[in-house]
Amino acid sequence: MNYAVNPKTDHWKIYPMKEAMEAIQVKDLQDGSTTDFDLYIEAGERLVLYAKAPYAWTHGELERLLADKHQALYYSTADRVLVDTYRLVHSRIVIDESLPPPVRIARLTDAAAELTRILYAQPLTTAALGRVGDIAQAMVTCVETDPTCIRALGKLANHDHYTYYHSARVAAYALAIALKLTSRETTQLTEMTTGALLHDIGKSRIDLAVLNKAGPLTPDEWVLMKEHPVHGGAIVADSLLSVVPRSIILQHHERFDGSGYPHQLSERELLDEVKIASFADVFDALTTNRPYHESRTPFEALDFIRHKLLKNLHKDSFRAMTQLLGVETLKKSG
Repeated sequence: MNYAVNPKTDHWKIYPMKEAMEAIQVKDLQDGSTTDFDLYIEAGERLVLYAKAPYAWTHGELERLLADKHQALYYSTADRVLVDTYRLVHSRIVIDESLPPPVRIARLTDAAAELTRILYAQPLTTAALGRVGDIAQAMVTCVETDPTCIRALGKLANHDHYTYYHSARVAAYALAIALKLTSRETTQLTEMTTGALLHDIGKSRIDLAVLNKAGPLTPDEWVLMKEHPVHGGAIVADSLLSVVPRSIILQHHERFDGSGYPHQLSERELLDEVKIASFADVFDALTTNRPYHESRTPFEALDFIRHKLLKNLHKDSFRAMTQLLGVETLKKSG
């Protein structure tokens, strides 16, 4: 870092030179967001530290900066990746809570898919994690208003960007199931939804040739693929996520009889939120076109789960899903 002489003293003081810094416009900083990078402000002929990372912004402070004619703040070029991530997650992720629930949940799914795409290419910064939380909270509000709005997600099931949309739909399904089963507090619901949105984040460390293979995986490729929960746990290891989302990320492929991965846990060792998210994960996979199988209708997927998979999945989630989707035949027999 370059330095400047403090004009009021005879010694060197750490003042970053403006020429060695880059600017971010104050108008591009978002109310309620957190920046992961130090930001400096112009004070006379030098830059001084204004917002030390992590820094939470409020509308009032941003308005004051603009009122005081501070149009830009400055960051070190070493933090460019963090700044780029901040800009991406705040410029491309739009949340409109004024829409009817069926339309809103579809738009939130779009937003979550775009955020997932960004997270596969950028680091999981505090800013990105904050946007995950924003989407999770908006989903909670939407599904609390109308749990049956998840029926609107069916038309998105065959979207080309499966990997990105999958996590978004799993979150919506898991949330609706949780609300159907119990009246959980909003904080609990948001934590579970956050975990579901991030449950496959570890796939960002899987080779794209394996992740996007048009056909069944070989045994060796399955070994690589099955490492993604552990990768996910490592990615969020230093974050402020609570135990619920961490558990969902690491354990969503565990099965009740201990045959799952990565740790062969049994039913009694899994949180209810993990059981719900795991069921939603399986249901979405079955109702989505994949290179190695065609999608099933919701009825066909639930019927397949009932006959082939239910002994290792959450039975209460199965019953809740039949009710939410209006699959009466399965509702009576499940």
